[in-house]
Amino acid sequence: MFINFRVRNYRSIRDEAVFSMEKRGQTKELPENCLQSPALPRNMSLLKSSVIYGGNASGKSNLIHAVMVMQNLVRHQGVGDLNGRKMLEPYLLSENSMDEPTLFEMEFVSKERRYRYGFECTSERIVSEWLYAQKQRMTLMFAREGDHFVEASPDFHELTVWKKLVGDTKLTLPNDALFLTTVARFLAGGSCEAVYDWFEHTLVVLSAETHQQYLAKTFEAMKDLDSSRTISMLISKADFGIQSIESEISEEKDHGMASVRTMHVVDGRTYKLDMFHHESAGTQKVFALSAPLLEVLRNGKVLFIDELDSSLHPLLVSHLLDLFHTDNHKNAQIVATTHSPTLLTETAFRHDQVWFVSKNDDGVTSLASLADFTGIRGNFARIVKDYLHGCFGAVPNIRNLNVEGDA
Repeated sequence: MFINFRVRNYRSIRDEAVFSMEKRGQTKELPENCLQSPALPRNMSLLKSSVIYGGNASGKSNLIHAVMVMQNLVRHQGVGDLNGRKMLEPYLLSENSMDEPTLFEMEFVSKERRYRYGFECTSERIVSEWLYAQKQRMTLMFAREGDHFVEASPDFHELTVWKKLVGDTKLTLPNDALFLTTVARFLAGGSCEAVYDWFEHTLVVLSAETHQQYLAKTFEAMKDLDSSRTISMLISKADFGIQSIESEISEEKDHGMASVRTMHVVDGRTYKLDMFHHESAGTQKVFALSAPLLEVLRNGKVLFIDELDSSLHPLLVSHLLDLFHTDNHKNAQIVATTHSPTLLTETAFRHDQVWFVSKNDDGVTSLASLADFTGIRGNFARIVKDYLHGCFGAVPNIRNLNVEGDA
């Protein structure tokens, strides 16, 4: 389960921004949109979904990318390789920010325990790193600055083992490596492994550029009869005019290892069309995302997805999001960026599920929840109208587009 994400000095996010899935206010509104965990206090609930609105180039994608970068740095042990260094990009419109580290921090539940893990880094080194874990309260497991551990819990046995290993072998922790990942790879059963496992197996991040990369996962799922039926059912219910789909394994096909046919029934006769030559971009997108989407729901994972509504009708996007409210037995969560205000209805979202991203004249991104705004009354139809009029920010400031007239 995902609770909070904190980031600073990443691309347009110069100042600290916090995105949260904690339930706020409206205690009786849409209880099916909320979840609880034995690892959390009784008075604390989380949201199953959130949507993020903002104009083009406002920073929505940067927030999703920040989550992805943190995940990749944890997976790859830090900033030691070239790809890790390329992923880090501070706010570039200030000389001070260019020289400051980027901060990432994630709070979540892994293996029935609550954790808060974060670090500051540049493209060359890990500046600081810390881990908190829930006991009776959130307790600091370790805090590191550079090569030195400045504080640690006596119960954090991974550090004791690490210090003994260093003493026996004269090994040192490289200044571009994360301690947590380093320890998780050779010491099983501890807090470090639980945190690493969450980033590796529970967190799923889909950027707008990576949607099509998940075709391979869907092709693989189509080999399983039950998964193939579920994917086919999802496509048929999406009102593309498709009755079912079938796949054929072929090494010679352009799309990995499969030829995908869609079944259309017209006047009692069945016609087979090629998914990638005859179907729309929206149909292809839903097919590509179907396997990872179903995997997230089946296994209680956390999905961050950029531009979910791209090429899709708002009613279909609403249906996909509603899967997390109605058919979500494992408490999966989804965070999606979107441009479609028609998704906002009283029956779909609470105020704390709606977020706005804005950018000021200095190119700095800020983040706010609808729940942050006071005096919000009335139904979502009024809220949508206010949003389009710029009351919450997060809309483009469009000037006269007449290129032949005066500027």
